[in-house]
Amino acid sequence: MISEANKADTDQLANSKCELGDARFFVGTLLIVIACLGVPAAMAAERNPESGGPPLTYRIDDVHIRLTRHPGNAAFRVQRVSLSGSGSATLERDGKIMPFTYQVTKLLALMNEFYRIHFFDMPDDYTNRYSVFLKDGGTVETAALHLLDAGGMRICFTAASYEKCVNHGDEGPSELEDIARRIFSEADVLVKK
Repeated sequence: MISEANKADTDQLANSKCELGDARFFVGTLLIVIACLGVPAAMAAERNPESGGPPLTYRIDDVHIRLTRHPGNAAFRVQRVSLSGSGSATLERDGKIMPFTYQVTKLLALMNEFYRIHFFDMPDDYTNRYSVFLKDGGTVETAALHLLDAGGMRICFTAASYEKCVNHGDEGPSELEDIARRIFSEADVLVKK
């Protein structure tokens, strides 16, 4: 038979376990809430005008994205796509400027893609090619090669007074070339509509 003292000890132990479970639940929930509220603030702290990125807040009408393809050969003309946050856009090809409409939702998706590939943290120029060679005496020297007649792409993002441009050639980041190919293809289709 269980004595009254043992029963009281058992009830007290059960109550303390219940209180401990409630405390763990409360602390766990509190940590999740703090983490959820803290993540956007931490992300905002990483991206601010002092870090060289775009402003944290700006009007969509102030956004302009330009993609300029330089063929490298003077016999071929420059091709350019200009996208605006107002929805207007142009394709420049063979000396002709052709207007078209570019949806703001597509522009936002492109801007998010820029963030995904860390466009705003990229160097401004990928057109130089570097190599190293060994000199007499065991010294390693770096040489830079810049081909003036090589084709290339320049992608610029402008928002309010902020501007970021990245130049790249054939050996530049594949993500940038993929974006450029897609935007030029979309522009070709939208101009024909």
